[in-house]
Parts: sequence; structure tokens; C-alpha cells
Amino acid sequence: MSKPIHASDLQHFQAPKGWINDPNGLVYCNETYHLFYQHHPDGMTWGPMHWGHATSKDLETWSHKPITLVPDELGACFSGSAVVDWKDSSGLFKGKSGLVAFYTVHRELDGFDRGYIQDQCIAYSSDGGESWTKYENNPVLLNPGFSDFRDPKVFWHEESQHWIMCLATRQSISFYRSKNLTKWQFCSEFGEGQGAHEWHPWECPDLFKLTSESGESAWVLIVGIGMSPDVHFGSYTQYFVGSFDGKTFTNANNPETILYLDEGRDYYATQSWSDAPNGARLGISWMNNWRYANEIPAVIRRGQMGIPRSFKLVSCDEGLRVAQSFAPEIALDRLLEEELNDQEFLTLDTATNEHGKATINFAVHSVVELRFASATDQINIARTETGFTIQMVRISDSSDLLFKENFSHDYTRSFAYSSSEITIEWLVTPFGVELLLADGLVSVTQLFETAGLSAD
Repeated sequence: MSKPIHASDLQHFQAPKGWINDPNGLVYCNETYHLFYQHHPDGMTWGPMHWGHATSKDLETWSHKPITLVPDELGACFSGSAVVDWKDSSGLFKGKSGLVAFYTVHRELDGFDRGYIQDQCIAYSSDGGESWTKYENNPVLLNPGFSDFRDPKVFWHEESQHWIMCLATRQSISFYRSKNLTKWQFCSEFGEGQGAHEWHPWECPDLFKLTSESGESAWVLIVGIGMSPDVHFGSYTQYFVGSFDGKTFTNANNPETILYLDEGRDYYATQSWSDAPNGARLGISWMNNWRYANEIPAVIRRGQMGIPRSFKLVSCDEGLRVAQSFAPEIALDRLLEEELNDQEFLTLDTATNEHGKATINFAVHSVVELRFASATDQINIARTETGFTIQMVRISDSSDLLFKENFSHDYTRSFAYSSSEITIEWLVTPFGVELLLADGLVSVTQLFETAGLSAD
């Protein structure tokens, strides 16, 4: 963008009406960002999944397009991805380039394991995404017997000269490769004994390479973990840093290491845009949580995306990690520099539609408290002997006792951090707060209870 936008002008993307969840098919083509998404146009809760579609020139102003994919005899259209087939390796574009979308079909089937089956299909567009045709020989990848076999993320791997597909397969991610986007070969599986595992399957994988400012490179594998009845905080997103050789992903950290892409409750199903300009790695997440997504108060539409983010690789004492920043660039409404002595307490009352940043030199046991004008939420950041803690408090006043129990929380996370100086960046809108700490190494995304009432 030519100049930063202001928080008051920001749009959290929502569907025109009805229900929205996972971002899908993120691709940049013809100077346009495409955002597809899981959509139930005829209801306010999760239902028969369609692919909604919107486009943007700047990641800030979005134009709604006709629904792209609708359920058919193969099933509902679950999550997936999209790529530009630059060299027509699929043979679908008569030697020209075109867009190919990959999605999971989900259909109920009596007597099959958990009562449903999931296969992988494709659709294609020859006109830059304006119209789409489902491939006549779908599915292109049949389920080999997994109860969960979904959410294909496809990208071109230059080193091996193959297209790669990452698939969520119960408690793991399976990797396939192809020369032509229609015939796929199994390569490997990653996940057993690695990172976090709950009762619910892994979901919504993404895999991409990042290079740090110092020249170190690594592959980042993002994995969503769906809502588990045994986990009070519901769905969340983890990531792994490692290497990928075109067939196998290898974790660079200890298997038991859990890296959270966000420490809040409302940052899920993260996906990145393929072919983004200037090699940028830009992504977006569903700003919600499966524990209460179907019940959060709403009027004509339910669910929204977070503000797009930029991902970068940074070196820390513990190894390589992912740091985030807002994209597009957002103008600062407030810039602070403070120094806190031992046990001092600083309260920041934030306004709705505000982007602020503070650089705090913390003495041990000093605390910064963030309060939000439009909500009872509160976030406390405290300096410790070895780093800092974040306490996240959210109290619902709903008369729905189950929703109130699920939405409310009070929990604390601890982080090792050697410097006494910590940056705190906040973006507050009527939907909630997105917080970046320690130059983006720690992200906290929290909905306000009134988020669903912010729609026009």
C-alpha cells in the first residue's frame, strides 16, 4: 500500500450473510488477493459447506464474489487451497496458465468408520477466478482408509520439481506429490509423538519456507487442533520449524516442544497466500474458537477473519521461531515509551479502533494492564526473573450459562525472554483485540463477546 491505513478503517472480513469459518484457497493472481472460505449461506451455524469467495487489491477492502463451490453428489465442500498453474502442468488450460483449487469432499456414509468419508477433489478457473469448473474425473485422491482425510494444502516445491500436497490425516499430516496436480503419490507421514495432540484430529495444515534476516532458512508447518471436549480452551494452532526435502518433514525441535502460533483463544485455521508479491508470506486466520463459535451472539452473519498477518523467521535462544506483524501496514494511533520500576503498575485504557505500541523497560515484578473500553476483557503482562507472563481474563455476562462458561476464562502463560525491554503492540476493533508482544514473537487474539453484533 502507498500509506498506512487507520484502525478506524479496518475491516474484519465477514460473509455477506450466514456462517463463516476456515479461510480457504488463498492465492494471489493478476494483482489480486483471492480469499475463499468455508461458508453456510443459509444458516447462522455450521452446516453444508460451500466455498465463499472475495477478492482484494490491498488486503483491507474486500469485494464479495459469487459462491464458488457448492455441495454435490460427492459431498459438501470442505477446506482446501489454491495455486496458479503457471505452466499448465495439469493440462486443463490449453498451454496457458490458470487457477486450480483443491478441496475435500465430505459425505455421510452409513457403515464407514465414523459415519462419513472424505476424498480430495479439484476445480479450475481459466479467467482469473471469476468462474470455476469442477474437474470431471473427481476425486483426484481417494481416501486410503483414514477416518479423517482432509484440508489439502498444495504448493510447488522448486527443489524437487513437484507439486506437494499436505493433508490432515487424523493425528498426523501426510505428504503427497504430483507432476500434474491430478495424480498423487504418497510420500510420508509426520506427527506421531510430535507436538500437541488432543482428542480431536489435526486440521488445516500449511507448509512454507522462510528465511531470516541473517540468512537462515527453515520450513514452517502449521497445524490446527480442533476442539476437544477434554480441553477447556477449545481449538488452537501450533507450528513446527524444521526441514522439508520434497517428501519428508523433519522437526528441528524436541518432539515434546509445543510452539503456539497464538496464545489467545480466537486464532484458528491459519492459511497463507500462495504466490504473494515480493516473496512475502502473508496469512489470515479464522477469528473464533470451535468451543463457542456456533453460539456467540450474532444477528445476520456469524464469524469473521482476523486482520491479515506477515510471517517471518527469527533466531532466539531456543532456536528458530516465527514472528508476526500486521499486514497491511496500520497507522499508529498511540506510541508510548515507559520505564517501570520494581512492582510498579501501569494501566493502558485502550479505545475501540485503536492501534497502539508501547516499548516498556520492565523491572522484575512490574505489571502492565491493558483494559478495553468496549469489553470486560483484561490482559496483564508481568516481568519475571526469567522472562514475562501474560494473564488473559475474559468474563461473559451472557444469560446462556453454557456459553458463559465456555467463553469466559482466566489463564496465564509464561515465556522465557532475556531482555527487560518488551514491545507491546495492540490492535483493538469492535470485534476484539489482536496483541503482538516481543516484536511479534508472541501473539494473542481475543474476541469480544459483542463481536457478532458488530455486523451492519
